[in-house]
Formats: sequence, C-alpha cells, structure tokens
Amino acid sequence: MNLFELMLYVIEAIIVVASIYAAETKNIAYAILALLVISVLTAIIFYMLGALFVSMVQLGVFSGAIIVMFIFVFVMTRGGVPVDGE
Repeated sequence: MNLFELMLYVIEAIIVVASIYAAETKNIAYAILALLVISVLTAIIFYMLGALFVSMVQLGVFSGAIIVMFIFVFVMTRGGVPVDGE
C-alpha cells in the first residue's frame, strides 16, 4: 500500500464518519456542516484521481448549495438548534 492509497482510505473513513454524524445529529447546523465536509472531501478525492473538472463542479455547485441551505437554516429556524418542549 502506497501513500496515495492510504490517503484515499483516510479520506473515505472521514467521509463515512461525517455521513453517520450528519444523519444522527439533532442539531441541524452541525448536520449541514458535516454535509459540507463530505462535499469538500469528495472533491478532494476527485482531484486526487485526476478529475479536475468534476472536482471543481463538486466544489462550486454542491458546496455552494450546501452553504445556501446553511443560510436558510438560520433564517427559517432558531439558529438550527432544536427546541425542547415545543
């Protein structure tokens, strides 16, 4: 196993952990930040594999959409934090 494969495995493991965290957390803001981490790490994997255009599209379109979703969470909710008792 060379360094390239090791880096891919580490990034993929972080993506899996962030995916589980995004699905299981009750805080909407943290879930969206986890989705942003997943999107950026996916773009890094595409770049490492030589797909420069796909990685730029991943960063531009999907990460941009997640940032817009992050803004809407804070506009539409009370800061993305769940309210107990309501």
